[in-house]
Amino acid sequence: VLAALFVIELVTCGCGVPHDADGTLNRITGRVLKVGAVEIRPWTIDRGDRFEGPEGELVAAIAQSVGARIEWVRMPESELVSALRRRELDLVVAGFHDRLPWAREVAFTRAYHTGDDGKARVLAAPPGENAWLLHVDRQIEQHKAAR
Repeated sequence: VLAALFVIELVTCGCGVPHDADGTLNRITGRVLKVGAVEIRPWTIDRGDRFEGPEGELVAAIAQSVGARIEWVRMPESELVSALRRRELDLVVAGFHDRLPWAREVAFTRAYHTGDDGKARVLAAPPGENAWLLHVDRQIEQHKAAR
C-alpha cells in the first residue's frame, strides 16, 4: 500500500514539469525574445539589424516557434552572461562551447554542432528556466534534423 501511494504521489507531482522559475516561455510567446550576442565568426555574424551564421539561424527559428520578434542586445560576453543570470535576457549566443566555466552560472542547451576538436557548440539560457530550455533544445533538434 505504501509503495502504491508513493507511486501515485510521484506521478501526480510530475504534473506541469518541466516549468520555468520565472515564466520565460510564457512571457516571450507572441512577444519579444531578448537575445544577447557577440560576433564570433563563423558562429555569429553581426549584420547590424540581425545576426547570421548558425546561431543567428537558430535564434530566428526559435523566435518563429514562439511567435516572438528578436531584440538583439550587444555587450561584452561577461556582461551578457551576468545579464542572463539575472534573467534580463532570454538567450545568449557567442560561439560558446560546452566546456566553458559559464556552465556553473547559466544553463547550456544541447549541442547544435560538434566540431572535429570534440567541442560541442551550445547556446546559453537563464538558469532554472526548464520549460524554456526544453523548448530551445527541441528547436535545436528540429533544426539539426532539417539540415
